[in-house]
Amino acid sequence: MTTVKHFMNEIAESRLVLAEDNLSVAEKLLETGLSNRTVIHKSYYSMYHAARSAVYLQMQLDVKEHRSLVGRFKKLLIREFGDETLANQMNTWRTKRIECDYYPDVEVVDDICESAISDAIMIVDTCKNIVEEF
Repeated sequence: MTTVKHFMNEIAESRLVLAEDNLSVAEKLLETGLSNRTVIHKSYYSMYHAARSAVYLQMQLDVKEHRSLVGRFKKLLIREFGDETLANQMNTWRTKRIECDYYPDVEVVDDICESAISDAIMIVDTCKNIVEEF
C-alpha cells in the first residue's frame, strides 16, 4: 500500500505543479496586459488541476470532466470543511472560461481577472493543504 500511496502522491503533486504554472502565467499576463481572456483561461485551469489533485487523493477518483470535477470537489469541501464556497467559485470561473474561449463578444476587464486570480490562489492553496493531509 505504501508504494501505491507514493505513486498517487506523485501524480497529485504533478497536478499541483500544473496548477501553479497556470496561475503564474495568469499573473504575468495580467501584469503585462496581454490577454485578459487568457488570464481567465489560465486562472480557471489552475483551479481545475488543483481540484483534480485533491479529489484524486482524498476520494481516489481521477475525474477529468470539468462539471463532474466541480461536483466532486464540492463534496470533498463539504466533507473536509462543511463549506462549498470554493467549488461554487470554481464553477463560476468554469462558465466564464467557456465564455472567454468561445464567445468573442464577451468583454473581460482587469477587475474580473484580478478576481479570477484571487479565487485561483485560494483554491490552489486549499488543495495543497488537502493533498498534504493525505
